[in-house]
Order: sequence, then C-alpha cells, then structure tokens
Amino acid sequence: MIADISHQTKTPIANLLLYSELLMEETMPASAKANVEALYKQSEKLRFLIDSLVKLSRLENGIISLSPQQAALQPLLESVVEQYTAKASEKGLSLQMQDTDAFAVFDFKWSAEALANIVDNAIKYTEHGTITISAISYEMFARIDISDTGSGIPENEQAKIFARFYRSNSVQKQEGVGIGLYLARQIISGEGGYIKVASVPGKGSTFSIFLPK
Repeated sequence: MIADISHQTKTPIANLLLYSELLMEETMPASAKANVEALYKQSEKLRFLIDSLVKLSRLENGIISLSPQQAALQPLLESVVEQYTAKASEKGLSLQMQDTDAFAVFDFKWSAEALANIVDNAIKYTEHGTITISAISYEMFARIDISDTGSGIPENEQAKIFARFYRSNSVQKQEGVGIGLYLARQIISGEGGYIKVASVPGKGSTFSIFLPK
C-alpha cells in the first residue's frame, strides 16, 4: 500500500517542487515569496517522509534484503562525509572524519543510509561547532562513532529516540518526521549490529554503531 501511495504521489510532489523552484526565481512581493518557500519546504518534507516509509516498508517486509559483506569502513565513512560536507558548511559547521583501517561486515548501500540519517540529525540539531565521524576496531565488532556538539538529548528520552515517529517536544520547531533513527536502527540490526547513544544536554551527543567483524 505504501509503495502504491509513493507511486501515485511522486509526480505531483515533483511538480510542486519544480514549480516552487521556478517561482522563487521570479520577482514577487516578500509575503508571496515566503509562501512559495514554505510550500517548497513542506513538499520536500513530504517527499522525504514517503521515501523513508517506502524504504522501511520494503525492509520490514523482506522486499529488499540486506547483503552484508566484509569490507573496509573507510570508503563508507568517506561517502557519507562527501554527501554532507556542503550541508554542514552552509550551517557554519565543520564535518570531520578520522581515517581508519577498521573492517566490518555490512551492506554498503544500506549502512550508508543509516549513517546518513544520523549525520543529517547531527547537522540539524547542532548550531555551532563540529561533527566528527570515527571508527575503532575491537575483537568481535567495529564501532563507528558520530559525535556532535549540539543540543544533546535528555537521559529520559535517549531510549525513545529510536522509536518510529518519536520527536521530543524540545525539537518540534525543527524539520523532521521522526523516522530517520528508527530506519537506521532497523538497518544496523538487520546486519547483526546495534546502535547506542551517549549524550549530555547542552554539550552534544555520540551515536555509536557496532557492526560485526
């Protein structure tokens, strides 16, 4: 059903985004331009939500299967940094990566999706400072850390943030639909790994992804 909805809404949403982009290039009153920008942002949000739900539905129903293979983590981390460096820079943030020689067993495409969701959240909830991605190897697992200097997560909410559609009252004004971390956890769990978070409100958070070796 979700795939059906996605198919039926993809073209109208794409048209809305294109039309909004064209309108924003035109000369118009400030109030009208603000409305067009709001329309564009909401269309983007809707497209992201539908795409995320389709991915999640396919994973949960076995339509898409993960294919974990042993590989180096460096190319995986580099691909995520390349994807998000510009977005971090636009916000005045520094996105850094520490080189690693660690290996793990993972599906490159879907692990990149999981990491991207976490990095995107880190950028969203960090106003100043740095986001750092690093990895370390243990005997049985490799650990990827994504650390930020953002707003942090209260201890009583840290177990809730991986729930589907959960959003804290403190971030309701921020863009988001509450599905990115849930999807990330589903992907990592499907690879035989798990995610943990350590956070101090006002000082930042570290999301640690453990992947089997």
